[in-house]
Amino acid sequence: MAFDVAVVGRFTYRHEGELARGFLLDAGIQAALFIDDVGGADPAIAFVSPARLVVQVEDEQRARAVLRDAGFEAGD
Repeated sequence: MAFDVAVVGRFTYRHEGELARGFLLDAGIQAALFIDDVGGADPAIAFVSPARLVVQVEDEQRARAVLRDAGFEAGD
């Protein structure tokens, strides 16, 4: 089963993405963080390929509002 997703944030640092995901989960919005940093072993990769926080398309506007209210920069 495939879901249509929207990127609601990009993060150079894993912990920022995890924190943002936590705000979304607390708001009842399912979210996933796609990270390619070799399991944390090579965090420098994130400067080339930042972590992407995604939600289902139907939750995008609400997710952006939650992130904005939590102090995260708007946009992806």
